[in-house]
Amino acid sequence: MAESPKRRGDKRERTRAKLIAATLAVIEETGFDGASLEAIARLAGVTRGSIYSNFAGRDELMQAAIGSQGMQLGRDFSALMPLKAQLRAFAERLLDQLPAGARGGEMVIGYALYAVKDPAQRAAVAGVYGGMFAKIAADLEAQYGARLAIAPHALALAIQALAMGVVWQFILSPNDVRREDVIAAFEALAAGAASGD
Repeated sequence: MAESPKRRGDKRERTRAKLIAATLAVIEETGFDGASLEAIARLAGVTRGSIYSNFAGRDELMQAAIGSQGMQLGRDFSALMPLKAQLRAFAERLLDQLPAGARGGEMVIGYALYAVKDPAQRAAVAGVYGGMFAKIAADLEAQYGARLAIAPHALALAIQALAMGVVWQFILSPNDVRREDVIAAFEALAAGAASGD
């Protein structure tokens, strides 16, 4: 008797989850450079072919594994509200996610260093950020348009740079990252990015 589509999908998700968990364990043991597909498949209890039926290859598997770590921060700026309120809401979401960012931070930082040295990984990361900046910029343009003192892409870049700085600082010295200071920083960014008209 054939499995129902739902059951097959569940099995696929379980296999992907096993592969991601095995990838993280192998990376933890051998580093990114030493994480071979053979070691990952062996630890996951699957064949190497199972990796290719779930991921395009090692790069995509690595990206999925790292994506499962740390923060899951939404960057939707399409809600209708003043820019100051928009960036305050983002700051609050960021603050809520900081403990998760700290837990997965070492792995994420390690991946960033690895990706800088690997042209394919670097291009993939650049593609993800490019898409994210384009989406944020489009949301900002649609909502605030000519009321911005800087280009929407520049504001998207500033939001991301400030957010990454807060995350890294929290990983290094969590007691120095106070809620009120982070909110004040994003509100100041909003005030500077709004035109004076």
